[in-house]
Amino acid sequence: MIGIGSPTFCLMPFDGTLERISKHFELWEILSEGENRIEFIERGVRYGMESLGMRFQVHAPLSDVNIGSAHEPMRSAALEEIRKTMSWCRQLDLKLMTLHPGFVQGIAFLDRSKAVERTRLSVAELERTARENSVLIALENMPANINATCTTPEELLQVLEGTEVGVCFDVGHANTTGNVDAFLPLVGRFINVHLHNNGGQWDEHNVIDDGSAEMAKVISQLKGSYQGNMVIESTDLETGIRSKEKLEALLR
Repeated sequence: MIGIGSPTFCLMPFDGTLERISKHFELWEILSEGENRIEFIERGVRYGMESLGMRFQVHAPLSDVNIGSAHEPMRSAALEEIRKTMSWCRQLDLKLMTLHPGFVQGIAFLDRSKAVERTRLSVAELERTARENSVLIALENMPANINATCTTPEELLQVLEGTEVGVCFDVGHANTTGNVDAFLPLVGRFINVHLHNNGGQWDEHNVIDDGSAEMAKVISQLKGSYQGNMVIESTDLETGIRSKEKLEALLR
């Protein structure tokens, strides 16, 4: 199924945004922040499912939420925030949550491996909570950034080692690191896909055919081996609709 997600939706009242999205998409990946914090929109989500035929999945909070923090009280606070989100997913019967890995901050710059180790520990702890709440976690690869972890397949797999946590393959992110082709062999572990494009330098969230990522090639490879949802990450609804039209043509 083709869905949409955008951080800009978090700035808008949920009900009005839902009505607009439902005219063009059957799936919305809700970023649980701002106006769209999942605990604030329970009634709207239920209305969307029961009256509009919408389906939802959730992107865990990401602002100031660092599961790779070298400062243990902050890592624990991040885990608690994500666990609360999982609990709401269970109550609303939302089965999939996308999760950002940890990032490098503060003293972790002195030894970057600490952020990776903390992220790995957090993912293992969150997997247990996810099972208790009947939620699947999709850990997302990150774009090129001095603070980022899990920008390569090797590091993502290192963090996932020993777990059954799935992957959210973000094509736009992989394009900024030159790793689109390198991630595709992991398709058997993909349980979510984010689609957007860019010029290869930074995370622009362009329409899927506006950039250097070879989207036709990516979709061609995914078509035969990936059965999950494809979420268009856009700057707004209008560009998301344009990407949907392009994607539908590639999927024919």
